[in-house]
Amino acid sequence: MGGVVMVEIPENEDGLTALVLRTKTGVYGWLNACPHDGRRLCQDPVYLLNRKTGHMQCMHHQATFDPESGVCDDGPCEGDTLREINTIETDGQIIVLL
Repeated sequence: MGGVVMVEIPENEDGLTALVLRTKTGVYGWLNACPHDGRRLCQDPVYLLNRKTGHMQCMHHQATFDPESGVCDDGPCEGDTLREINTIETDGQIIVLL
């Protein structure tokens, strides 16, 4: 699995960001907001991925999310899904569609 990049979302009053990551199956984008309470999953994307499982982990309640489906598989929001941010990859460039 590749690293995670945090992307600023322009013109939003809430200071929302997107998280973009690459896995073996593709590139995925997720809103950096936990469905449990709306707070950021992470402040620094370096700490988003659980090293043992490879899943994304919320810094507040340790809920874990599948990086490819965005589904919470453990924690207070189990079964809920992160909000997807559309991405495309063309000529080695990742484009985030906001």
